[in-house]
Amino acid sequence: MERFSVRAPGRVCLFGEHSDYLGLDVIPAALDLAMTIRCSRRNDLEISIRYLDLNEEDSFRVNSEVTYSHSRDYLRSAFNVLSRRGISPKDGWNLEVTGDIPISAGLSSSSALTVAAIHAFSRMAGKILSPQDVAVRAFEAEVVEFGESGGMQDHYASVHGGIIHLDLGADYKTTQLPAVIEGLVIGDSLEKKEDTVADLRRIRTVIEKEYQRISEVIPDFNQRTTSTKRVTEISAAESTEARRMALASLENRDLTQRAYELLLNQNPDLEELGHLIDLHHSLLKTGLKRSTKKIEAMISAAKSAGALGCKINGSGGGGTMLAIAPGNEIAVTEAIEGAGGIPYRIKIGSGASIE
Repeated sequence: MERFSVRAPGRVCLFGEHSDYLGLDVIPAALDLAMTIRCSRRNDLEISIRYLDLNEEDSFRVNSEVTYSHSRDYLRSAFNVLSRRGISPKDGWNLEVTGDIPISAGLSSSSALTVAAIHAFSRMAGKILSPQDVAVRAFEAEVVEFGESGGMQDHYASVHGGIIHLDLGADYKTTQLPAVIEGLVIGDSLEKKEDTVADLRRIRTVIEKEYQRISEVIPDFNQRTTSTKRVTEISAAESTEARRMALASLENRDLTQRAYELLLNQNPDLEELGHLIDLHHSLLKTGLKRSTKKIEAMISAAKSAGALGCKINGSGGGGTMLAIAPGNEIAVTEAIEGAGGIPYRIKIGSGASIE
C-alpha cells in the first residue's frame, strides 16, 4: 500500500503584523511546531479524513467538486482549488490529520493545515508544485475561497521555512534571511478570540479607507513609499482612531525595514533585535489596540525574567505572545506560567515537506 506524510509548520510574525493584507512587507519565521497529514492509498474513490486531535471524521469522493460542510473547511477547499486546475487524485486515500500548533493562537495553524493539504492532494494526483504555487493555492483555499481578509505571509512562511522577508510589491519576492535567533518562547494566554476574521476585516477596512483620505491631501500618497513624516505633518489636526491606525501601519512598515537590515546578518545584535521587537509590540498595543491585560501581564513577567523583547502575535485580542530570551529561556518560561499562560519553548523550523 502506498503511503506518505506531509508536514507543514506554523509561523510567528517577527515584524509586520497587520501589514501583508495592506500590501506592506513582512518578516515571518517558521516554527518547529507543525500540522501533519499521513496519507495511505485506498482501493476505491473515497477520501476518508480523521482529525485525530479533534476526534472528528470527514469523507468525500474524488470524482466531483465537493460541497463545504462548514465555513473554513480547509481540506475540502484545498481539494476543490486544485481540482479546478485539473489536479485531482484518481483514487481514494485515507488521511490522518494531527498537529502540535496551538489553535486560534496567532501561530497560523489553519494556514499550516492548508499548505499541508495542498501538498498532500497534489502528491496524490502525481503533481509536483513549485513553492510559489503551493503558497498561492493554499492562500486561495484558506482566504479567497471563503471571502476572508488575511494576507499571504502565513502560507509563504510555512512553505519556505526559516526566517524570510516577503516583499509585497508588484510581485511577491521572498528573501531567505540568514539570521540565527535562539531563545524563543511562546506564551499562550488561553484567551480565545471571538472572531479573528472579523478583526482582520475591520482593521483592513479602516486603514484602507484612511489611506484614501490621506491621498486627498497627498495626491501621490503610496503606503509603500510615502514617508511617515509627510503623513504625520498633515495629521496634526487629526486625532481620529482611523488616522492613528494608518500612521501605526506606516511606522510598522519603517520598523520592518530596520529589522530586515539587521536580520541580513547571520549573528544579529540580539539586544537591538529585542528593542525592535518591543517597538513593534508598542505599535500593535497603542496604534492598533491589539493587546490585552493578560498578554501585558505575561510580557511584563517575561521581561522581568530576562527577555530581551516581547510582542503579541497574530491578529491580537488574545492568543499568544513571543519572547526573545537567549540564555533565559527557563526563567522566562516559568514567568509566563506564573502569569497564567501556557509556555512553549520553540525554535525556528524548516519549511513544508513530503516524506
